[in-house]
Amino acid sequence: MTSDSEDKTTEQPPRAKPASDDAPTAVTPAGETPWQRSGGRRISVHLLVIFATIFTILAVFANWTRQQLLDTNQWTKASSELIANPVIRDQLAIYLVDQLYTNVDVQAEIKSVLPTELQPLAPVAAAGARDLITKAANAALEQPAVQSVWTDVNRLAHEEFVQVIDGGNSYVSTTNGDITVNLGLILNKVAANVGLPSSVVAKIPPGAAQLTVVQSNDLKQVQQAAKALRTFSVVFSILAFLFFVFAVALAAGRRANTLVEVGVGMIVAGLAVVLLRGGAGDAIVNALVTDVSLQPAANAAWSIESTLLAQLATQVIVIGVMLIIAGLLGGPAKASKAVRGWFAPVLNGYPEASYVGVGLLVLLFLIWSPIPAASRASFIIIFVILVFFGLYMLRRETLREFPASAGASGDSMRAGTAKIGAIFSRAGAAVKETTSKAAHDVKERTASHKDKSSSSGAGTESQRMADLERLVSLRDSGALTDEEFAAEKAKILGAGDAPSGS
Repeated sequence: MTSDSEDKTTEQPPRAKPASDDAPTAVTPAGETPWQRSGGRRISVHLLVIFATIFTILAVFANWTRQQLLDTNQWTKASSELIANPVIRDQLAIYLVDQLYTNVDVQAEIKSVLPTELQPLAPVAAAGARDLITKAANAALEQPAVQSVWTDVNRLAHEEFVQVIDGGNSYVSTTNGDITVNLGLILNKVAANVGLPSSVVAKIPPGAAQLTVVQSNDLKQVQQAAKALRTFSVVFSILAFLFFVFAVALAAGRRANTLVEVGVGMIVAGLAVVLLRGGAGDAIVNALVTDVSLQPAANAAWSIESTLLAQLATQVIVIGVMLIIAGLLGGPAKASKAVRGWFAPVLNGYPEASYVGVGLLVLLFLIWSPIPAASRASFIIIFVILVFFGLYMLRRETLREFPASAGASGDSMRAGTAKIGAIFSRAGAAVKETTSKAAHDVKERTASHKDKSSSSGAGTESQRMADLERLVSLRDSGALTDEEFAAEKAKILGAGDAPSGS
Protein backbone atom coordinates (compact mmCIF):
# COMPACT_ATOMS: atom_id res chain seq x y z
CA MET A 1 0.00 0.00 0.00
CA THR A 2 2.80 2.24 0.81
CA SER A 3 4.50 1.44 -2.44
CA ASP A 4 1.33 2.12 -4.41
CA SER A 5 0.92 5.45 -2.79
CA GLU A 6 4.51 6.29 -3.44
CA ASP A 7 4.10 5.29 -7.08
CA LYS A 8 1.04 7.49 -7.38
CA THR A 9 2.85 10.29 -5.76
CA THR A 10 5.75 10.06 -8.11
CA GLU A 11 3.47 9.77 -11.12
CA GLN A 12 1.67 13.05 -10.34
CA PRO A 13 2.39 15.68 -12.99
CA PRO A 14 4.31 18.74 -11.77
CA ARG A 15 2.29 21.75 -10.82
CA ALA A 16 2.18 24.57 -13.24
CA LYS A 17 4.17 27.62 -12.21
CA PRO A 18 2.38 30.89 -11.69
CA ALA A 19 2.12 33.13 -14.65
CA SER A 20 4.31 35.70 -12.96
CA ASP A 21 7.19 33.23 -12.76
CA ASP A 22 7.02 32.56 -16.49
CA ALA A 23 7.56 36.22 -17.36
CA PRO A 24 11.11 36.92 -18.68
CA THR A 25 13.37 38.89 -16.37
CA ALA A 26 15.95 41.52 -17.39
CA VAL A 27 19.44 40.22 -17.01
CA THR A 28 22.23 42.73 -16.33
CA PRO A 29 25.49 41.79 -17.99
CA ALA A 30 28.20 41.07 -15.50
CA GLY A 31 30.65 43.95 -14.93
CA GLU A 32 28.43 46.57 -16.56
CA THR A 33 28.74 49.99 -14.86
CA PRO A 34 25.88 52.44 -14.21
CA TRP A 35 27.43 54.68 -16.87
CA GLN A 36 27.09 51.92 -19.46
CA ARG A 37 23.56 50.95 -18.38
CA SER A 38 21.98 54.40 -18.39
CA GLY A 39 21.92 56.69 -21.39
CA GLY A 40 20.15 59.34 -19.30
CA ARG A 41 23.03 59.34 -16.86
CA ARG A 42 25.52 59.96 -19.66
CA ILE A 43 23.48 62.83 -21.05
CA SER A 44 23.06 64.34 -17.57
CA VAL A 45 26.80 64.26 -16.91
CA HIS A 46 27.59 66.03 -20.18
CA LEU A 47 24.91 68.64 -19.52
CA LEU A 48 26.22 69.24 -16.01
CA VAL A 49 29.71 69.85 -17.39
CA ILE A 50 28.38 72.26 -20.02
CA PHE A 51 26.31 74.24 -17.51
CA ALA A 52 29.22 74.27 -15.05
CA THR A 53 31.46 75.70 -17.78
CA ILE A 54 28.94 78.47 -18.47
CA PHE A 55 28.61 79.23 -14.76
CA THR A 56 32.40 79.37 -14.51
CA ILE A 57 32.52 82.06 -17.19
CA LEU A 58 29.81 84.05 -15.42
CA ALA A 59 31.52 83.57 -12.05
CA VAL A 60 34.83 84.89 -13.40
CA PHE A 61 33.21 88.06 -14.76
CA ALA A 62 31.11 88.56 -11.64
CA ASN A 63 34.09 88.15 -9.31
CA TRP A 64 36.24 90.42 -11.43
CA THR A 65 33.59 93.17 -11.49
CA ARG A 66 32.98 92.86 -7.76
CA GLN A 67 36.65 93.03 -6.83
CA GLN A 68 37.54 95.73 -9.34
CA LEU A 69 34.66 98.01 -8.38
CA LEU A 70 34.02 97.21 -4.72
CA ASP A 71 37.40 96.16 -3.32
CA THR A 72 39.33 99.23 -2.16
CA ASN A 73 42.75 97.57 -2.26
CA GLN A 74 42.22 96.40 -5.84
CA TRP A 75 40.88 99.81 -6.85
CA THR A 76 43.88 101.58 -5.31
CA LYS A 77 46.32 99.17 -6.95
CA ALA A 78 44.75 99.79 -10.36
CA SER A 79 44.77 103.57 -9.76
CA SER A 80 48.50 103.50 -9.00
CA GLU A 81 49.11 101.62 -12.24
CA LEU A 82 46.99 104.17 -14.12
CA ILE A 83 49.05 107.16 -12.99
CA ALA A 84 52.25 105.24 -13.79
CA ASN A 85 51.16 104.72 -17.41
CA PRO A 86 52.66 107.47 -19.64
CA VAL A 87 49.71 107.59 -22.06
CA ILE A 88 47.18 108.06 -19.25
CA ARG A 89 49.49 110.50 -17.46
CA ASP A 90 49.64 112.68 -20.59
CA GLN A 91 45.85 112.88 -20.74
CA LEU A 92 45.63 113.63 -17.00
CA ALA A 93 48.16 116.44 -17.41
CA ILE A 94 46.11 117.92 -20.27
CA TYR A 95 42.93 117.68 -18.16
CA LEU A 96 44.54 119.41 -15.18
CA VAL A 97 45.95 122.23 -17.33
CA ASP A 98 42.52 122.66 -18.93
CA GLN A 99 41.05 122.97 -15.45
CA LEU A 100 43.72 125.52 -14.55
CA TYR A 101 42.97 127.67 -17.61
CA THR A 102 39.22 127.28 -17.05
CA ASN A 103 39.29 128.42 -13.43
CA VAL A 104 42.11 130.99 -13.60
CA ASP A 105 42.45 133.82 -16.13
CA VAL A 106 46.02 132.99 -17.06
CA GLN A 107 46.05 135.61 -19.82
CA ALA A 108 45.14 138.34 -17.34
CA GLU A 109 47.76 137.15 -14.89
CA ILE A 110 50.45 137.27 -17.58
CA LYS A 111 49.26 140.67 -18.75
CA SER A 112 49.51 142.05 -15.23
CA VAL A 113 53.24 141.25 -15.00
CA LEU A 114 54.19 142.46 -18.49
CA PRO A 115 55.34 145.99 -19.26
CA THR A 116 52.74 148.26 -20.84
CA GLU A 117 54.25 148.04 -24.30
CA LEU A 118 54.27 144.22 -24.18
CA GLN A 119 50.80 143.66 -22.75
CA PRO A 120 49.24 143.13 -26.20
CA LEU A 121 51.36 139.98 -26.42
CA ALA A 122 49.62 138.44 -23.39
CA PRO A 123 47.25 136.18 -25.45
CA VAL A 124 50.19 134.79 -27.43
CA ALA A 125 52.20 134.27 -24.25
CA ALA A 126 49.26 132.52 -22.55
CA ALA A 127 48.83 130.16 -25.52
CA GLY A 128 52.55 129.38 -25.63
CA ALA A 129 52.71 128.91 -21.89
CA ARG A 130 49.94 126.31 -22.10
CA ASP A 131 52.19 123.77 -23.84
CA LEU A 132 55.04 124.50 -21.45
CA ILE A 133 52.76 124.12 -18.43
CA THR A 134 51.35 120.85 -19.83
CA LYS A 135 54.84 119.40 -20.19
CA ALA A 136 55.75 120.61 -16.72
CA ALA A 137 52.54 119.11 -15.34
CA ASN A 138 53.34 115.77 -16.95
CA ALA A 139 56.79 115.86 -15.35
CA ALA A 140 55.23 116.77 -12.01
CA LEU A 141 52.85 113.81 -12.24
CA GLU A 142 55.89 111.55 -12.48
CA GLN A 143 57.03 112.67 -9.04
CA PRO A 144 56.39 110.16 -6.21
CA ALA A 145 54.93 112.90 -4.00
CA VAL A 146 52.24 113.78 -6.57
CA GLN A 147 51.53 110.12 -7.33
CA SER A 148 51.16 109.48 -3.60
CA VAL A 149 48.50 112.20 -3.45
CA TRP A 150 46.75 110.58 -6.42
CA THR A 151 46.79 107.18 -4.70
CA ASP A 152 45.48 108.61 -1.42
CA VAL A 153 42.73 110.48 -3.23
CA ASN A 154 41.56 107.34 -5.00
CA ARG A 155 41.74 105.21 -1.85
CA LEU A 156 39.72 107.63 0.26
CA ALA A 157 37.27 108.28 -2.56
CA HIS A 158 36.68 104.59 -3.09
CA GLU A 159 36.19 103.95 0.62
CA GLU A 160 33.52 106.62 0.61
CA PHE A 161 32.05 105.24 -2.59
CA VAL A 162 31.67 101.80 -1.04
CA GLN A 163 30.29 103.07 2.24
CA VAL A 164 28.28 105.94 0.67
CA ILE A 165 28.58 108.16 3.75
CA ASP A 166 26.44 111.29 3.61
CA GLY A 167 28.43 114.51 3.64
CA GLY A 168 31.74 112.90 2.69
CA ASN A 169 35.03 114.65 3.38
CA SER A 170 37.57 116.83 1.56
CA TYR A 171 38.07 114.18 -1.12
CA VAL A 172 34.58 112.92 -1.84
CA SER A 173 31.07 114.02 -1.05
CA THR A 174 27.56 112.72 -1.49
CA THR A 175 25.88 116.12 -1.29
CA ASN A 176 22.52 116.03 -3.03
CA GLY A 177 23.13 112.37 -3.77
CA ASP A 178 26.09 112.95 -6.12
CA ILE A 179 29.38 111.10 -5.53
CA THR A 180 32.37 113.11 -6.74
CA VAL A 181 36.14 112.71 -6.65
CA ASN A 182 38.01 115.95 -5.90
CA LEU A 183 41.27 116.30 -7.82
CA GLY A 184 41.76 119.88 -6.60
CA LEU A 185 44.61 118.84 -4.33
CA ILE A 186 46.36 117.26 -7.33
CA LEU A 187 45.79 120.45 -9.36
CA ASN A 188 47.24 122.65 -6.60
CA LYS A 189 50.23 120.32 -6.20
CA VAL A 190 50.91 120.33 -9.94
CA ALA A 191 50.49 124.10 -10.19
CA ALA A 192 53.02 124.61 -7.42
CA ASN A 193 55.48 122.11 -8.94
CA VAL A 194 55.43 123.75 -12.38
CA GLY A 195 56.52 127.03 -10.83
CA LEU A 196 53.33 129.10 -11.09
CA PRO A 197 53.23 132.07 -8.73
CA SER A 198 51.47 131.55 -5.45
CA SER A 199 49.03 134.28 -6.40
CA VAL A 200 47.89 132.17 -9.37
CA VAL A 201 47.68 128.98 -7.31
CA ALA A 202 45.61 130.79 -4.67
CA LYS A 203 43.04 131.77 -7.28
CA ILE A 204 42.20 128.12 -8.12
CA PRO A 205 38.69 127.63 -6.66
CA PRO A 206 38.07 124.71 -4.24
CA GLY A 207 35.62 123.10 -6.66
CA ALA A 208 38.05 122.87 -9.55
CA ALA A 209 38.94 119.48 -11.08
CA GLN A 210 36.02 117.55 -9.61
CA LEU A 211 34.96 114.32 -11.31
CA THR A 212 31.40 113.11 -10.81
CA VAL A 213 31.45 109.36 -10.30
CA VAL A 214 27.76 108.76 -9.68
CA GLN A 215 24.92 111.23 -10.10
CA SER A 216 22.09 111.43 -7.60
CA ASN A 217 19.50 109.88 -9.89
CA ASP A 218 21.81 106.89 -10.46
CA LEU A 219 22.82 106.30 -6.84
CA LYS A 220 20.02 103.88 -6.03
CA GLN A 221 20.68 101.83 -9.17
CA VAL A 222 24.40 101.68 -8.32
CA GLN A 223 23.62 100.44 -4.81
CA GLN A 224 21.35 97.74 -6.21
CA ALA A 225 23.95 96.75 -8.80
CA ALA A 226 26.65 96.46 -6.12
CA LYS A 227 24.39 94.23 -4.04
CA ALA A 228 23.62 92.07 -7.07
CA LEU A 229 27.33 91.75 -7.90
CA ARG A 230 28.11 90.43 -4.43
CA THR A 231 25.27 87.91 -4.72
CA PHE A 232 26.01 86.77 -8.27
CA SER A 233 29.73 86.31 -7.62
CA VAL A 234 28.95 83.89 -4.80
CA VAL A 235 26.01 82.13 -6.48
CA PHE A 236 27.77 81.54 -9.81
CA SER A 237 30.92 80.28 -8.09
CA ILE A 238 28.96 77.82 -5.94
CA LEU A 239 26.85 76.62 -8.86
CA ALA A 240 29.91 76.03 -11.05
CA PHE A 241 31.63 74.07 -8.29
CA LEU A 242 28.57 71.98 -7.42
CA PHE A 243 27.77 71.18 -11.05
CA PHE A 244 31.31 69.94 -11.64
CA VAL A 245 31.17 67.84 -8.46
CA PHE A 246 27.77 66.39 -9.35
CA ALA A 247 29.01 65.52 -12.84
CA VAL A 248 31.95 63.54 -11.42
CA ALA A 249 29.78 61.88 -8.75
CA LEU A 250 27.11 60.86 -11.26
CA ALA A 251 29.60 59.31 -13.69
CA ALA A 252 29.99 56.04 -11.79
CA GLY A 253 32.38 53.80 -13.70
CA ARG A 254 33.80 56.71 -15.70
CA ARG A 255 34.77 59.28 -13.09
CA ALA A 256 38.38 59.61 -14.21
CA ASN A 257 37.35 60.42 -17.78
CA THR A 258 34.70 62.82 -16.49
CA LEU A 259 37.36 64.55 -14.41
CA VAL A 260 39.30 65.11 -17.63
CA GLU A 261 36.11 66.46 -19.20
CA VAL A 262 35.70 68.84 -16.25
CA GLY A 263 39.27 70.05 -16.70
CA VAL A 264 38.65 70.66 -20.39
CA GLY A 265 35.52 72.61 -19.48
CA MET A 266 37.49 74.86 -17.15
CA ILE A 267 40.14 75.46 -19.79
CA VAL A 268 37.42 76.35 -22.29
CA ALA A 269 35.92 78.76 -19.74
CA GLY A 270 39.28 80.44 -19.14
CA LEU A 271 40.01 80.81 -22.84
CA ALA A 272 36.50 82.19 -23.42
CA VAL A 273 37.11 84.85 -20.76
CA VAL A 274 40.41 85.81 -22.42
CA LEU A 275 38.72 86.17 -25.81
CA LEU A 276 35.78 88.08 -24.36
CA ARG A 277 38.20 90.41 -22.57
CA GLY A 278 39.74 91.45 -25.88
CA GLY A 279 36.44 91.80 -27.73
CA ALA A 280 34.65 93.55 -24.88
CA GLY A 281 37.55 95.97 -24.42
CA ASP A 282 37.34 97.19 -28.01
CA ALA A 283 33.55 97.48 -27.83
CA ILE A 284 33.58 99.36 -24.51
CA VAL A 285 36.30 101.81 -25.57
CA ASN A 286 34.61 102.55 -28.90
CA ALA A 287 31.25 103.04 -27.20
CA LEU A 288 32.44 105.29 -24.37
CA VAL A 289 35.18 107.27 -26.13
CA THR A 290 34.33 108.94 -29.41
CA ASP A 291 37.39 111.22 -29.48
CA VAL A 292 40.10 109.37 -31.40
CA SER A 293 42.86 111.20 -29.50
CA LEU A 294 41.58 109.78 -26.21
CA GLN A 295 41.24 106.17 -27.34
CA PRO A 296 44.91 105.20 -26.67
CA ALA A 297 44.52 106.30 -23.05
CA ALA A 298 41.17 104.50 -22.82
CA ASN A 299 42.70 101.31 -24.21
CA ALA A 300 45.54 101.56 -21.69
CA ALA A 301 43.03 102.09 -18.87
CA TRP A 302 41.00 99.05 -19.95
CA SER A 303 44.15 96.92 -20.12
CA ILE A 304 45.06 97.90 -16.56
CA GLU A 305 41.56 97.58 -15.17
CA SER A 306 41.07 94.15 -16.76
CA THR A 307 44.40 92.73 -15.59
CA LEU A 308 42.62 91.01 -12.72
CA LEU A 309 40.19 89.48 -15.23
CA ALA A 310 43.13 87.93 -17.12
CA GLN A 311 44.58 86.65 -13.85
CA LEU A 312 41.29 84.98 -12.92
CA ALA A 313 41.07 83.39 -16.37
CA THR A 314 44.63 82.08 -16.02
CA GLN A 315 43.71 80.71 -12.61
CA VAL A 316 40.79 78.75 -14.08
CA ILE A 317 43.01 77.37 -16.87
CA VAL A 318 45.69 76.24 -14.39
CA ILE A 319 43.12 74.44 -12.26
CA GLY A 320 41.70 72.81 -15.39
CA VAL A 321 45.14 71.51 -16.37
CA MET A 322 45.62 70.08 -12.89
CA LEU A 323 42.26 68.29 -13.11
CA ILE A 324 43.17 66.83 -16.50
CA ILE A 325 46.42 65.49 -15.10
CA ALA A 326 44.56 63.97 -12.15
CA GLY A 327 41.97 62.40 -14.45
CA LEU A 328 44.57 60.95 -16.79
CA LEU A 329 46.52 59.57 -13.84
CA GLY A 330 43.45 57.72 -12.58
CA GLY A 331 42.03 56.76 -15.98
CA PRO A 332 41.57 53.29 -17.47
CA ALA A 333 44.07 53.74 -20.31
CA LYS A 334 47.10 51.45 -20.46
CA ALA A 335 49.46 54.41 -20.18
CA SER A 336 47.64 55.59 -17.06
CA LYS A 337 47.87 52.13 -15.51
CA ALA A 338 51.56 51.97 -16.36
CA VAL A 339 52.15 55.29 -14.60
CA ARG A 340 50.21 54.05 -11.58
CA GLY A 341 52.43 50.98 -11.63
CA TRP A 342 55.48 53.21 -11.26
CA PHE A 343 53.98 54.92 -8.19
CA ALA A 344 52.44 51.76 -6.68
CA PRO A 345 55.49 50.58 -4.69
CA VAL A 346 55.80 53.97 -3.00
CA LEU A 347 52.07 54.59 -2.48
CA ASN A 348 51.37 51.07 -1.21
CA GLY A 349 54.55 50.43 0.74
CA TYR A 350 55.21 53.89 2.15
CA PRO A 351 51.83 55.65 2.61
CA GLU A 352 53.08 58.05 5.28
CA ALA A 353 56.00 59.14 3.11
CA SER A 354 53.61 59.60 0.16
CA TYR A 355 51.35 61.95 2.12
CA VAL A 356 54.31 63.88 3.48
CA GLY A 357 55.82 64.24 0.00
CA VAL A 358 52.55 65.47 -1.52
CA GLY A 359 52.11 67.81 1.43
CA LEU A 360 55.51 69.37 0.72
CA LEU A 361 54.61 69.81 -2.95
CA VAL A 362 51.34 71.50 -1.97
CA LEU A 363 53.24 73.79 0.41
CA LEU A 364 55.71 74.74 -2.32
CA PHE A 365 52.81 75.45 -4.71
CA LEU A 366 51.13 77.73 -2.17
CA ILE A 367 54.40 79.54 -1.44
CA TRP A 368 55.01 80.00 -5.17
CA SER A 369 51.39 81.20 -5.56
CA PRO A 370 51.23 81.24 -9.37
CA ILE A 371 47.53 82.15 -9.27
CA PRO A 372 45.77 84.86 -7.19
CA ALA A 373 43.53 82.34 -5.40
CA ALA A 374 46.55 80.57 -3.88
CA SER A 375 46.72 83.28 -1.23
CA ARG A 376 43.07 82.95 -0.17
CA ALA A 377 42.06 80.80 2.77
CA SER A 378 38.95 79.37 1.08
CA PHE A 379 40.91 78.19 -1.97
CA ILE A 380 43.71 76.78 0.18
CA ILE A 381 41.28 74.70 2.24
CA ILE A 382 39.42 73.33 -0.80
CA PHE A 383 42.65 72.74 -2.71
CA VAL A 384 44.30 70.82 0.14
CA ILE A 385 41.19 68.68 0.69
CA LEU A 386 40.90 67.80 -3.00
CA VAL A 387 44.61 67.00 -3.37
CA PHE A 388 44.71 64.62 -0.42
CA PHE A 389 41.38 63.08 -1.38
CA GLY A 390 42.78 62.48 -4.86
CA LEU A 391 45.90 60.92 -3.34
CA TYR A 392 43.71 58.67 -1.19
CA MET A 393 41.72 57.54 -4.24
CA LEU A 394 44.91 56.99 -6.25
CA ARG A 395 46.41 54.83 -3.50
CA ARG A 396 43.15 52.91 -3.25
CA GLU A 397 43.35 52.20 -6.98
CA THR A 398 46.99 51.10 -6.83
CA LEU A 399 46.21 48.75 -3.94
CA ARG A 400 43.47 47.18 -6.04
CA GLU A 401 45.54 46.91 -9.21
CA PHE A 402 48.92 46.08 -7.67
CA PRO A 403 48.28 44.31 -4.35
CA ALA A 404 51.62 42.51 -4.46
CA SER A 405 53.50 45.79 -4.41
CA ALA A 406 52.40 46.46 -0.84
CA GLY A 407 53.94 43.24 0.50
CA ALA A 408 56.92 43.53 -1.79
CA SER A 409 57.43 47.07 -0.65
CA GLY A 410 57.16 45.98 2.96
CA ASP A 411 59.66 43.18 2.40
CA SER A 412 61.98 45.49 0.51
CA MET A 413 61.64 48.07 3.26
CA ARG A 414 62.54 45.51 5.91
CA ALA A 415 65.39 44.19 3.77
CA GLY A 416 66.58 47.70 3.16
CA THR A 417 66.36 48.51 6.86
CA ALA A 418 68.36 45.36 7.66
CA LYS A 419 70.98 46.30 5.08
CA ILE A 420 71.23 49.79 6.46
CA GLY A 421 71.55 48.39 9.99
CA ALA A 422 74.29 46.00 8.87
CA ILE A 423 76.14 48.82 7.15
CA PHE A 424 76.00 50.96 10.27
CA SER A 425 77.10 48.01 12.42
CA ARG A 426 80.10 47.34 10.19
CA ALA A 427 80.93 51.01 10.10
CA GLY A 428 80.71 51.20 13.89
CA ALA A 429 82.98 48.20 14.32
CA ALA A 430 85.49 49.64 11.84
CA VAL A 431 85.47 52.98 13.63
CA LYS A 432 85.93 51.28 16.99
CA GLU A 433 88.83 49.19 15.70
CA THR A 434 90.47 52.19 14.07
CA THR A 435 90.05 54.25 17.23
CA SER A 436 91.56 51.54 19.42
CA LYS A 437 94.51 51.12 17.08
CA ALA A 438 95.06 54.86 16.93
CA ALA A 439 94.97 55.11 20.73
CA HIS A 440 97.52 52.28 21.02
CA ASP A 441 99.79 53.98 18.50
CA VAL A 442 99.53 57.26 20.38
CA LYS A 443 100.51 55.59 23.64
CA GLU A 444 103.50 53.92 22.03
CA ARG A 445 104.63 57.12 20.40
CA THR A 446 104.24 59.04 23.64
CA ALA A 447 106.37 56.53 25.56
CA SER A 448 108.99 56.54 22.83
CA HIS A 449 109.05 60.33 22.79
CA LYS A 450 109.57 60.48 26.55
CA ASP A 451 112.52 58.07 26.32
CA LYS A 452 114.04 60.03 23.49
CA SER A 453 113.51 63.29 25.33
CA SER A 454 115.23 62.06 28.46
CA SER A 455 118.20 60.69 26.50
CA SER A 456 118.40 63.74 24.26
CA GLY A 457 118.18 65.98 27.34
CA ALA A 458 121.24 64.30 28.91
CA GLY A 459 123.16 64.45 25.64
CA THR A 460 122.33 68.10 25.16
CA GLU A 461 123.56 69.03 28.64
CA SER A 462 126.95 67.33 28.13
CA GLN A 463 127.33 68.94 24.71
CA ARG A 464 126.63 72.37 26.17
CA MET A 465 129.28 71.97 28.88
CA ALA A 466 131.82 70.97 26.25
CA ASP A 467 130.96 74.04 24.15
CA LEU A 468 131.38 76.33 27.14
CA GLU A 469 134.79 74.85 27.97
CA ARG A 470 135.84 75.36 24.36
CA LEU A 471 134.75 79.00 24.49
CA VAL A 472 136.68 79.61 27.72
CA SER A 473 139.85 78.17 26.19
CA LEU A 474 139.41 80.31 23.06
CA ARG A 475 138.96 83.45 25.19
CA ASP A 476 141.95 82.69 27.37
CA SER A 477 144.07 82.16 24.26
CA GLY A 478 142.94 85.54 22.92
CA ALA A 479 141.10 84.12 19.91
CA LEU A 480 137.82 85.65 21.16
CA THR A 481 137.17 89.04 22.63
CA ASP A 482 135.03 89.44 25.73
CA GLU A 483 132.06 90.65 23.62
CA GLU A 484 132.31 87.70 21.25
CA PHE A 485 132.68 85.32 24.18
CA ALA A 486 129.56 86.76 25.85
CA ALA A 487 127.54 86.52 22.60
CA GLU A 488 128.53 82.89 21.94
CA LYS A 489 127.92 81.98 25.57
CA ALA A 490 124.45 83.48 25.40
CA LYS A 491 123.74 81.43 22.28
CA ILE A 492 124.82 78.20 23.95
CA LEU A 493 122.88 78.90 27.14
CA GLY A 494 119.83 80.03 25.15
CA ALA A 495 119.82 76.86 23.06
CA GLY A 496 120.06 74.82 26.19
CA ASP A 497 117.19 76.65 27.91
CA ALA A 498 114.87 76.52 24.90
CA PRO A 499 113.39 73.07 25.48
CA SER A 500 112.70 73.69 29.12
CA GLY A 501 111.22 77.10 28.39
CA SER A 502 108.82 75.77 25.71
